[in-house]
Amino acid sequence: MNREEVKNMLEEYWYDNQYLKEKTKEVEKITAMMIKNPNLEIYQVSKKQEEEILFKLLAKKKRIDELIERLNQPYRIIMYLKYITFLTFDQIADQMNYSTKRIYQLHSEGVNKLQELINNENSI
Repeated sequence: MNREEVKNMLEEYWYDNQYLKEKTKEVEKITAMMIKNPNLEIYQVSKKQEEEILFKLLAKKKRIDELIERLNQPYRIIMYLKYITFLTFDQIADQMNYSTKRIYQLHSEGVNKLQELINNENSI
């Protein structure tokens, strides 16, 4: 996996988290409708489809979470703040008492470390 693919993976992770929240709400709505109308097969089919999407998203999220957890600090916290709590680089810099420029540098190094982890896994 090249550096650009790792960056794309992290950006997708951010969007997937947002999508996951919306899909979870959708499953909750369908479940509520099923309680009111338990005999309607359309709700059961819809719920199953939505749950399959959730399962795929959660598996993808878990994989990226595990990769981030394997990073050393400060890379781990920067990736966490950027892609899990959705802070900007300026907000991360303020929180960590670094300059924004330094956060950009550390983020870039962190992306490189993730790339190494992924490529090492793929070479086994």
